[in-house]
Amino acid sequence: MKKQHIGLLIVLLWGISSVTSTTHAAKKKSLSQHTYKMLMAAQESLGAGDTGRAISSLQKLLAELESRPYEQAIVLQGLSHAYISQEKYRSAIPPLKQSVALRALPDEPQQRAHYNLIRLYMATEDFAEAISQLEIWLDQVKTPPAEAYVMLATAHLQLEHYQSAIEPLRTAIKISKTPKESWYQSLLGAYNELEQHDHCATLLHTMLQRFPDRPNYWRQLVGIQLTQERYHDALATMELAYLRGHIKSEKELLNLAQLYLHLNAPYKAAALIEREIKQGHIDKSEKSWEHVANAWLLARETSKAIAALESAGITARNPQLGLQLARLYIESRRWAEADDTLSAIIDTGKLDAADTGQAWMLLGIVRHETKSTEAARTAFIQAGKYRKTASSARQWLAFLDQT
Repeated sequence: MKKQHIGLLIVLLWGISSVTSTTHAAKKKSLSQHTYKMLMAAQESLGAGDTGRAISSLQKLLAELESRPYEQAIVLQGLSHAYISQEKYRSAIPPLKQSVALRALPDEPQQRAHYNLIRLYMATEDFAEAISQLEIWLDQVKTPPAEAYVMLATAHLQLEHYQSAIEPLRTAIKISKTPKESWYQSLLGAYNELEQHDHCATLLHTMLQRFPDRPNYWRQLVGIQLTQERYHDALATMELAYLRGHIKSEKELLNLAQLYLHLNAPYKAAALIEREIKQGHIDKSEKSWEHVANAWLLARETSKAIAALESAGITARNPQLGLQLARLYIESRRWAEADDTLSAIIDTGKLDAADTGQAWMLLGIVRHETKSTEAARTAFIQAGKYRKTASSARQWLAFLDQT
């Protein structure tokens, strides 16, 4: 943790207005006139920027107060405050620690001084001592503020005591009317470090109720649900995040579509990708349209799969997808489109031998269906030149010879 000026506003003079007569001082703790004047002079020196003079005068005054613990405690706090004004936090600890150890102050200022000492331990990264002192302080204070529990948790987190940090954070969140978002984040971090995924999921649900516009919390919850193989829960979370506008990137949109496919909802997957392509959130690439087409096929929507492949305009650039499109045309008995597509992809010369033979075979079948017998014969002859389609081509040629 960075050493930062923690702005300790230590009240040096408890009850300055109570500097009174010796008789009244016997009834109530108070400062002598001499001590009061010396403290005021030190304060003036601090205000003028002469910290060295203030420290020197306070140390001199301290030597005069060996038998007066109440005044000692206040002067020691003044000395600590002087070091703090120089941002010498380590030097500020011993006098404040001594002040607290005297236990000469009334309860409230005593507790405040002790708390400021703990803050100094935090500022100087002495987290173990901060924890030890905080535990004592928490036992002594009737109604500790939520921030004290957060400080305790922070010290544990700095020492990687993740389990020990959990209860203080939960307490802070529980007792505070307005718990800070960072407290939830720290608690989530502790659960994550301990791989307590159920607690992570439960906490993230709470965080999303309080901070629904944080996309990262939606992502984290989905990630945990997927880790636990709670796919339906993950899908429900992703759908809600999508509806709220938190899923926008191409990667996340395709992940949602993939989850639809995994859970046997190809129609939703295809509709999602196609919609987001048209809205410009997914790139209008061959691969994207192929995803759409495959999803529509799984949904048994052949006409929509054809439209997706047509939108890709892939016949020349990707003959393999063109071959898939041709098969869909044949399945739909759209012979003319099948003939044009097959002819085009054969002309590219980009198919491997097996696919080239298959393309000629399909072209022969298409032309047979359209009563173009001689053109079909030519196609089957070409198909016969390839090992994988040679046998089928001979059978078709024999059939044509008999008709």
